[in-house]
Amino acid sequence: MFEVQHQVQFYETDLMGIVHHSNYLLFCEEARVAWAHFHGLLDYQKPGSAHQLAVLGTQVRHLKALKFGDLVRIQVQARRKGIRIIFEYRILLGETLVVEARTEHAALSTDLKPIKLPSDMQTILEKEQWIETWLLNL
Repeated sequence: MFEVQHQVQFYETDLMGIVHHSNYLLFCEEARVAWAHFHGLLDYQKPGSAHQLAVLGTQVRHLKALKFGDLVRIQVQARRKGIRIIFEYRILLGETLVVEARTEHAALSTDLKPIKLPSDMQTILEKEQWIETWLLNL
């Protein structure tokens, strides 16, 4: 399982001082991009190196609130499902589960049409550990 840390910034909070619900998907995207970089699918110095992945769907379950300054861990797991990629995320504050989320993606060609997953991505996804019961609530 892949994991990154994120410290909640002031601009990510709302007038009540808690993280605005829309930012949790941004935290997931941050973790997904770090996952791609870790696996050599993305070079930060060459933005065009990334495979184009369209978001087909998102699900987020909010369990607890985060506040400015909280340091969280974002865990990511990924798997292939036909021509789609499923990412699941767990956002934890200490050992407390705060958010669980899932995003579904498809690879696109340069003319933005769905294509088979690139072979390098398929190889990586075949080696990824997947815990089937990880997100039972989604």
